[in-house]
Amino acid sequence: MSRLYVEPFGGLAGDMFLAALLDLGDPRWTLADLEALAQALLPGAVQFRLEKVWRQNLSGAHLDVRTPESNSQPHRGYRELERIIAAAGLPESVQQRALAVLWAIAKAEGRVHGCAPEEVHFHEIGAVDTLIDVCGVALALERLGVRAVHCAPPLVGSGTVRCAHGEMPVPAPAVAELLRGRAMRLGGEGERLTPTAAALLVVLCERFEAPRAFSAARIGYGAGTRDPREGPPNLCRVQLETESQTVSVRAELFEGALQLDDMRGEELAPALEAIRAAGALDAWWTAVGMKKNRPGVLLSFLAREEARAAIEAAVLRHTSSLGLRWWRVERVECARESVSVRVDGLEVRIKLRRRAGLAPGEALSELDISPEYEDLAAACARGERGEVPQRSLREWERLAIEAYRTGCP
Repeated sequence: MSRLYVEPFGGLAGDMFLAALLDLGDPRWTLADLEALAQALLPGAVQFRLEKVWRQNLSGAHLDVRTPESNSQPHRGYRELERIIAAAGLPESVQQRALAVLWAIAKAEGRVHGCAPEEVHFHEIGAVDTLIDVCGVALALERLGVRAVHCAPPLVGSGTVRCAHGEMPVPAPAVAELLRGRAMRLGGEGERLTPTAAALLVVLCERFEAPRAFSAARIGYGAGTRDPREGPPNLCRVQLETESQTVSVRAELFEGALQLDDMRGEELAPALEAIRAAGALDAWWTAVGMKKNRPGVLLSFLAREEARAAIEAAVLRHTSSLGLRWWRVERVECARESVSVRVDGLEVRIKLRRRAGLAPGEALSELDISPEYEDLAAACARGERGEVPQRSLREWERLAIEAYRTGCP
């Protein structure tokens, strides 16, 4: 899994975002993959040309997306776009992310034009271009294994822009709506941030700020079509951080907590399970003293940024708390791998910890090899029923580790 850092230092459009992701040069996301996506969405209707171009003193990849609608944009509504995406056979997570971006655009345009999101027609941004940009970015993030996206405050531009409704201020009204409450940078000649790009950033990132710690494995630049001489070059940069399989990494996480003194123990157990199910990496409780000298518990949990909203909802749904607290923490994470072995015909999953500092070919220690408790417990239960030899949990654990070492020296 990895993180992506987006830097719209010269602005951002959907095709620039796609071009930058292709410019990473990662074999998991190529122009052929984008062409296959376009074929699934709109068979035979889209052509691409990817080339290196210069924007002032920097070069980047420019993606030209040509469709029969490029010069005559249609009036498609959100529901029609939703049907096209549903029929394309994309992974559920990609569909959900793409639809969230399109809905964000529809809501913003609806507020600007005084109508319901369902009534908005996507003629302002071109339905096919928008579909390709939004679904392409969503699928690229899935293929690249991106679990979190960070973004610096985007450059939005200055002056005015001409669109279907006449001359509009920059940022365009829909962009201003999408970025309401978000950090942005004013400046640059003309329009620098499009509604599609703004919606992508808002849906992908909870806030616009640089990550506190980041190590880039791949870097890509995406170029816009215009080459203005005023302001920064019309480029964006993306950096992909991939977790190594052999080293530890430093991850930015959030720790949350709340105190309770009015819930019974049998109520706390399902609450913790709900917090874990909502995406917490870990959750636990600690006995504490509360006001008026009442005994209570401190519920604590660890989460990545993208899981915070779901965890907050789970806390407020399953506990009596009036709120919770968050603070940033750093965690050093060892890369992990999962393998399976067979012991007396039973499958036992094993978690492997990949520590920094291991010499090439050096064997993992027993502390690095952890058979899954659930599989060991199931083996014990089958032993009690006489289906396999009867052994203690520790004996099953030892045999699983031996099976791993025999098959994977």
